[in-house]
Amino acid sequence: MRGMVGKKSIMALVIVAIAVTALASAIYILNLQEGPSQTGGHEVKSVTLTDGVGRNVTINLPVKKIISLNSGITELLYALQCGDRIIARDQNSNFPRAVLDKPIVASSSYDPNVELILQMSPDLVLADDMLFYNQEALGKIENAGIAVIMENTSNVTRVKTIIANLGRILECEDEANEIIDFIEQYEKLVQERIKGVPESRKPQVYIEWWAPWQSFAIGSAGNKIIYDAGGINIAGEINNPAPILSPEFVVDKNPDIILRMASINAIGNLTAFKAVRNEILNRPELREVKAVKNGKVYVYDPVILEGLRYPIGLLYWAKCFNPNLFADIDPEALHVQLIQKYFGGESREVYFYPSP
Repeated sequence: MRGMVGKKSIMALVIVAIAVTALASAIYILNLQEGPSQTGGHEVKSVTLTDGVGRNVTINLPVKKIISLNSGITELLYALQCGDRIIARDQNSNFPRAVLDKPIVASSSYDPNVELILQMSPDLVLADDMLFYNQEALGKIENAGIAVIMENTSNVTRVKTIIANLGRILECEDEANEIIDFIEQYEKLVQERIKGVPESRKPQVYIEWWAPWQSFAIGSAGNKIIYDAGGINIAGEINNPAPILSPEFVVDKNPDIILRMASINAIGNLTAFKAVRNEILNRPELREVKAVKNGKVYVYDPVILEGLRYPIGLLYWAKCFNPNLFADIDPEALHVQLIQKYFGGESREVYFYPSP
């Protein structure tokens, strides 16, 4: 009888050990770690993740005080219903209007006021990758025990990961998943509709940055979105994310469509959008290009290609490239609905001109 009891005891210990090991493995795989804090006996939850510049960062939960040094991230925080946790911002974070009440502690991610940030003792600093190039400032913030995550919401290949990570960090995964579902819904819609378009029928697209003749090519978000929306980038084989093209190159490619990013001074101003478009229509070198002759020149606000708004820009471009396939889609109306849902209806005068 003692032998049987002993065997049962040993078996019970083995089962407990296996269960503990399995639980530890699961926690490791999820990068969700819980344990006693080093300053007391309380249980402290933390999340470890890899940010947009490849750094493994551990954030202690809950995150109650955030400094956001990027306008795209600021917008996402409000969409996730966590705007009330922002205690300071960079000067470019000016949407939604509620964020204007927050103090400014940086002109950009690259140039934070470290002294002010340390005085405010945030739980987390969210920035874009420009902070990575200011290692002195980054080091001072992290050495003060403040977690720093760097992400670019204009990176469309990573935007869903950014949103999912914010959901984990801020413990609002339901809200994050809702936004991810919205993005995937329209990604799939566009993919399904353009999949039957042969390469020979896809329009040749010239996309121009703020400066004349500067374009987007391999490694850029603009290049990827052109192809995802059913077009062909005339600079798509150039191994440089932002090449400066010669007028002769563009004329030789004879694009069907020209997309021009609105300059900072033109953002939200319809008159300025029209002026930008007219400059291209009247550029002597482009006089005989198909896009100019047919009036297929469009000016866009880059915000429609960032964060949760990325599907809006994708739909605008897809409708420009293949209007017959997207005749039932109204990107402008969808954008209005999105802004109303997440930001209470605040919007700029114009985001895309003219309507496709």
